[in-house]
Amino acid sequence: MENKKKTASRLTLWAIWATALIPLGAATLAYTQQWAVTQGRVNQGELQNPVLTLEQWGGSDDLYIGHWTLLVKPEQRCLQPCRDQLEQLKAIHDALGRDSTRLRVHVAESEPLTLAKGVWLIDPNGNLVLKYRTELIGKPLLKDLKRLLKASQLG
Repeated sequence: MENKKKTASRLTLWAIWATALIPLGAATLAYTQQWAVTQGRVNQGELQNPVLTLEQWGGSDDLYIGHWTLLVKPEQRCLQPCRDQLEQLKAIHDALGRDSTRLRVHVAESEPLTLAKGVWLIDPNGNLVLKYRTELIGKPLLKDLKRLLKASQLG
């Protein structure tokens, strides 16, 4: 009878140790072997890595500092497809509700910026954060902005 109690106690002890050590060992192995479990991102836009500062991409302080900005950079002039894009962005701006005061929509037609064509998200410090392809302008962009403005205290 005494022997059975010792065996049961040892099994319990080893079960407790295994409960702690098996996940720790699996996590260590996953980290050292660089196993990709998930991408670890939820944003729809293309994250700029490294982030370009205001000076690097050629923006001006008075236009892009102090608030979030959606910057539309057309090829040369803002023609009809660009205007349609602007209407979508203004609708997204309005859909933000009370957070719409934290975001501005701007078109860079005549500014000599070193940016590729597209829609760019600029943080309140003037850094380029995300770039959005044309097909992402709509609900994916709105979802990103809502999540971003909820998490951020800037702007």
